Amino acid sequence: MKKIISLCLLMAYGCISVMAGQDAKEYKTYVKDNHRVYYCTNQGISIVVAPSPRGLFEPHITIINDSGHDFVFEPKEIRAYAYAAPGNTYKETRYRVERFLEKGGDASLLEQDSLDIYTPEKYMRKTSNAFWWSNILTETIVAGVEAIGPQDADTRYLNEISREKRIDEASYDNKQELKRIEEGYWRANTIFDHSEHNGFIAVKPVKSSYLILDIPVDGETYRFVINDWQYTMGNAM
Repeated sequence: MKKIISLCLLMAYGCISVMAGQDAKEYKTYVKDNHRVYYCTNQGISIVVAPSPRGLFEPHITIINDSGHDFVFEPKEIRAYAYAAPGNTYKETRYRVERFLEKGGDASLLEQDSLDIYTPEKYMRKTSNAFWWSNILTETIVAGVEAIGPQDADTRYLNEISREKRIDEASYDNKQELKRIEEGYWRANTIFDHSEHNGFIAVKPVKSSYLILDIPVDGETYRFVINDWQYTMGNAM
């Protein structure tokens, strides 16, 4: 009996220790350029999650290492989730839980759906496809407008010049975006002591104002619950 009691006490102490370890990680926010930035510092390591120009589902992550040792950060181990309303299977409304949470609802009552995180290569393909379809749509609309306009030689010539200019500009924009992804997307890196590294990831979006990120860094997992980026007065969190 004493052994059982001792074992129970040991298990309870272990649970308390785990909880204490989690509680030791303090998550905070600050405001930059009218947007919230989320960060956590623990044992000499700081993780900062900030907005990117592409919004909630393309978070920018910075890791600052002052831990006294080097470590490898593998972004493929990051996991992303979205809060979801239990029993609601409609994609249009399943993730619209903002009002529930803003009124003080208990987040533990909600479900959490796992979200896909793009690899750099897949995100580049997705981006190129989006540019291609956008081009097709634009040219289809413009062609329809041109068809009901003047059809003289001068007008057709000017329309052709305008079309080539649009295509060239779209191609340039696409190349710039692919360059941004190639240079800025998080890949595995050694984070040396007294150094920092940063980049962004892209999460397959859903219709939600909340994004949950589990970011494993040097054996610890840091959970960031991000409530969109826009800061409004009186609501720093």
